[in-house]
Amino acid sequence: MSRGRTLHQIAAVATLVAVAALCWVLIALARDGLEHWHWWLLWRYPREIQAGGGVGPEIVNTMTMVSLAEGFSLPLGWCAAVWLSEYVRPSPTVRWLERLFIGLQSIPAIVVGLVAFQVLIGALHWPLSVGTGTVALAILNLPQVVVFSRQAMAGVPQSLREGSLALGATPFQTVWTMVLPASLASLVDQMGLSWARLAGEAALLIFTAGLNVGPHWGWFQPGETLAVHLWSVRTEGLMPDRASLAAETGILLIAMTALAIVAAKLLSNRITRRQRGPGRGRGGDRE
Repeated sequence: MSRGRTLHQIAAVATLVAVAALCWVLIALARDGLEHWHWWLLWRYPREIQAGGGVGPEIVNTMTMVSLAEGFSLPLGWCAAVWLSEYVRPSPTVRWLERLFIGLQSIPAIVVGLVAFQVLIGALHWPLSVGTGTVALAILNLPQVVVFSRQAMAGVPQSLREGSLALGATPFQTVWTMVLPASLASLVDQMGLSWARLAGEAALLIFTAGLNVGPHWGWFQPGETLAVHLWSVRTEGLMPDRASLAAETGILLIAMTALAIVAAKLLSNRITRRQRGPGRGRGGDRE
C-alpha cells in the first residue's frame, strides 16, 4: 500500500511539473504573439526579407493537407483494425502484425519523412509539393489509426457481438451495425487527436512538402504548412519582425489544433448522449 501511494505521489508531482512547464510556455507565447497580433496575418502571403508578411497560403496548405491525409489514412486504418479485431483468429501472425503497427507508431516522423523522400521524390520523381506531403502524412498517421481503432473496438462488450450473431446477423452486419456504432465516439476522439498531431508536424514535411509556397495552390505545388513556416522563421528568417511573426504563427497553430480537439470532443460527447438515449446520465439509468 505504501509503495503504491508513493508511486501515485511521484506521478502526481511529475504531472504537475509537466503542466506547469506547458502553461509557462503557452503564457510566454501568448504574451509575445498577442502583443504584436495583426489580422492581416491570416490572408497575406509570406515575405522573405520584408516585414508585414502573412501566413494565408500556409493556413490553406495545413488544413488541406491534414484533412486529405486523414481522409486517406482513416478508412484504411479502420478497415485494417476491423480485419484484425473481428475477422481473424488470434495467432502468431496476428500478434506479429499488432507489434508491427505499435512499433511503426513509435517511429520518429523525420524517419518517415526521409523514407518518403527516397521513395516518392527519389524513385517516383514527385516534386516537393502538397501531394507528396499529404501522402507522407497519411503514411505517418496510418499505424496510429490502426492501434487506436483496435483499442476502441476492444472496448465494445463481447455480448453485443454474440447477441447480433445469435439473431442471425452476418459478421459484416455485426461489425457495421453494432461494433462500429458502439465505438464511434472513441473513433471521433481519435480523429481530433490525429488531426492535431498532423497539423503540428514539421520535420516530415520539410523533406516532402518544401519550405515555400507556390504562386497558386496545386497538388504538385510547394506546400509549406504553418508548422514548417514557424520552424523556418525561427531558424532561417531574415525578416525584421521574425520574432513576433513566429509568436503569432505559434498562437494560430495552437488555436487550430485546440479547435480540432475540442470540436472532436464535443461531437464525441454528443454521439455518446444520443447512444445512451433520453433519461440516462453518466452513471447509468436514473432512479
